[in-house]
Amino acid sequence: MIRILIRSIRRFGLWCPGLALLLLASAARANGLALSAEERAWIAEHPVLRVASSRSYGPFTFVDAGGAVRGLSIDYATRLQQLTGLQLQLMPPAPFADSMQALRGGRLDMMMSLRDAPERREFLAFTRPYISVPAVLLRRRVAGAAGAEAGELAPGEPVSVSRGYAVGGFLAERFPGNPLQIESDDRNLLRRLAGGEIGAGVADLASATFLMRSDGIGNVRVVADIGFAYDLGIGYRRDWPMLGRILQKGLDQIGADERQKIADRWIPLDRDSAGLRREVVIAATGVLALGLAAVGLLYAWNRALRRQVVARTEQLRQELAERRRLQDADHARAVAELANRAKTEFMSQASHELRTPLNAVLGFAQLLENDAARPLDATQRQRIAHIESAARHLLVLIEDMMSFSRLESGSLAVEPRPLDAGPVVQRCVELAMPAAQAAGIALRYAPDTQQRMALADPVRLEQVLHNLLSNAIKYNRRGSWVSVSAGPREPALFCIEVADGGLGLSAEQQSQLFQPFNRLGRGATTEGTGIGLVICKQLTERMGGRIRVHSEAGEGSRFTLELQAAAAV
Repeated sequence: MIRILIRSIRRFGLWCPGLALLLLASAARANGLALSAEERAWIAEHPVLRVASSRSYGPFTFVDAGGAVRGLSIDYATRLQQLTGLQLQLMPPAPFADSMQALRGGRLDMMMSLRDAPERREFLAFTRPYISVPAVLLRRRVAGAAGAEAGELAPGEPVSVSRGYAVGGFLAERFPGNPLQIESDDRNLLRRLAGGEIGAGVADLASATFLMRSDGIGNVRVVADIGFAYDLGIGYRRDWPMLGRILQKGLDQIGADERQKIADRWIPLDRDSAGLRREVVIAATGVLALGLAAVGLLYAWNRALRRQVVARTEQLRQELAERRRLQDADHARAVAELANRAKTEFMSQASHELRTPLNAVLGFAQLLENDAARPLDATQRQRIAHIESAARHLLVLIEDMMSFSRLESGSLAVEPRPLDAGPVVQRCVELAMPAAQAAGIALRYAPDTQQRMALADPVRLEQVLHNLLSNAIKYNRRGSWVSVSAGPREPALFCIEVADGGLGLSAEQQSQLFQPFNRLGRGATTEGTGIGLVICKQLTERMGGRIRVHSEAGEGSRFTLELQAAAAV
């Protein structure tokens, strides 16, 4: 039905755009998927989407004996067509690396079953994952050879991966001493492993199992989970965010039961058992031809095979339970991400809406205070001062909320560059001095003339230092002190330290220190929202650095900002 509607849209869309949108809306309602008018218009404007396919990425996308492209990805693509009205045109199979180049160059529009990776975000955006598959270490089974099936990579041992796969970057970072050997695809990797040309390889569990069964490779086995999972979603053109919204709506419409059926179809649990039973039948026929003398041998062999079937069945049952656990975890993560996005959007909207009237409050308070024609008495001036103080405090809180929401959405710009950190630290200390004096705190900083270069964004560095100094003064004791120091610690590291002799933090409070909106049990009389240090941590990490904390309850705290050192320019 959807394809008939799409053909109708193609035929009449140029002359009757209203009819095209009406047909798409009817198709979406028929499948229980609510598309907005904007989304339906986008589909009408993009009648055909080019989808990458592969000849040998089974069980996700592969070419069968009849020349047809099949697999788990194709089932999902077909279902998305039915749900959304998108017309997905499967392009001729190509190697994975070639498909990635085509996506980068705009010759393809999307790819199914693709893992999100930083280097791919330059030209792709991603839906949430709809299936998760672990990456595993594979070795050749060699009877009687000691160490042939070791569960870990030996130091310096080469390991093979397929070209362009995301696990390559993980291996290079996790096992820097093990050189990578790049294979054209998983099928070639498994064949070279089975032939003894290579000693170790890494592939995802589903693809490796599928290829070993379909190609009859029996002397390769899984020996370990390497701690990396392919959380597979749909990669689509980064300049088409509307396509991502439509695809995600379609994926969300596919329930857990239907996803399980699709997974079971392409990652079946009884393939080994069926293969073993066929071997038993063939063996039994041969034994009968040889005569009664081989009956005892057949009986012993049959018992051994039964033991293998029982062991393999138990292993597959455990794999199924783990897969279901991962799917439940994916669903819970998706729900949490949705709630987090809603919270971030609300904070951003509320911050913008609150700042306008608050600026008006500050402006009119200043007009009252400075009105020469209507001078205020001492009591009125004191009340105006309270209004201004409360409004400025509220403005700081709103700015923190806006920074936090922009950090979480990824829209806050951070541009590290080499800079002399001395003037930045000096300026922050001078701005904090009035607050320290009002609180009865001795603020100490001994600047020097040495140029201290660090890699940082000057605006964001100042924001972090203001927050640390404000906390050091706020959570302190009258008559105590705050000390600031800055300088290189080692050739590649530049540190800024803010220490105080204040209240300090318990071990439990330190474990919760960077949780958003966690006030650490402090009373309502203490100002703050509980997001200042979260913003500091995220900004510092975006600049390539980190924050360290050392504190004891009642003994004060020391926050150390570690940044990358930079050469003088």
